Amino acid sequence: MRLIGSDGHGVELGVVGYQFPDAVDPRQRQSWLVVEGSAHCSQGTWSFRWQALTADDAVELARWLGRAAAQPSGVEHDDSGQLDFTEPNLAFAFTWTHTGLVELRVSLDLEFSPPWQRQARSGEPFVVTSRLTAESVLTAATEWAAEIKPYPPADDANLQ
Repeated sequence: MRLIGSDGHGVELGVVGYQFPDAVDPRQRQSWLVVEGSAHCSQGTWSFRWQALTADDAVELARWLGRAAAQPSGVEHDDSGQLDFTEPNLAFAFTWTHTGLVELRVSLDLEFSPPWQRQARSGEPFVVTSRLTAESVLTAATEWAAEIKPYPPADDANLQ
């Protein structure tokens, strides 16, 4: 999934597999998704990879991106504009700008931090901001939904 603005700032994210793909217990096998990506900002570019989302988190991210794209312009930031997860490596927030773009702020903490800001404790994430059209955010939501399709939430996987 690509969340890069016209200035080249933003993030790219993908899922590369489960943290424990060979675990016998399906709950452990499907517990964490390994997220790989890169970040681009005025200070530099870096890559990261870590088990940062559950399958449920990944589904919620796709839904959240869809809501961000559908939000009417001119609406001020509220709690629905934020998305946090159990693992603090990744968090999202959005607002709409006065020019009708979605300002997307991706917080990158711990293993996702830039190499010049790595720290042992969470709580001071590096934030990468990109300004995207609603269409770009909706495209990213669609890309992400396709990306995570092989990694259904545990309840869905048990139904298959």
